[in-house]
Amino acid sequence: MESLSTVACPKCHRDFPDESLQDQQGLSACPSCKSLVELRVYPRLRKSLNSSLKVDDLLSGEGDALCRFYPELKADTVCEECGCLLSKKAAVNWAKVDYCLPCLHLLRESKGRDEFLARRVIYDNTALGLILYLFPLSLFTAPLALYYLIRFRKASRGMVPRGVFRWWLAMILSVVFSLGWLTLIILWIAAIVESMT
Repeated sequence: MESLSTVACPKCHRDFPDESLQDQQGLSACPSCKSLVELRVYPRLRKSLNSSLKVDDLLSGEGDALCRFYPELKADTVCEECGCLLSKKAAVNWAKVDYCLPCLHLLRESKGRDEFLARRVIYDNTALGLILYLFPLSLFTAPLALYYLIRFRKASRGMVPRGVFRWWLAMILSVVFSLGWLTLIILWIAAIVESMT
């Protein structure tokens, strides 16, 4: 069986035996050249050393299906998007479904499917922020908020299901502020015209 050790002596470049990695922490003598080496074994390495999975079980043999990305490994699953064969090392499990990395990238970046997006802009929150937080500048921000609400009305409202209350509140406030500023501007122009005549 092939060694699972990934720790090599910096002087002689020989791998430490798995037993020494499991038992020792701190300063340890290299079994080959006897030079002192400080070992820090992290839990993930201990887990892989203690697991019953052998390297021989992962490697492909005669007649085995091969992984598309690691041809030396057996294929264990299939990408749900493109159908290519994948090993456990190459598969990405997203919401209990296996994908290859190129397909996952396409689904997130190019196709922009909602369930694969890492972050989303919630336009009703943006519109409320423009109106309420930038209240002194609402002459400019209220029409901008109105534009956001109309332009992105069918955009996703986030990963967590949400009602339409915020959208309607932002819409009403942006319309009221826009009409209020429009009324003030018309009254101001009427006052200037009246004072000139």
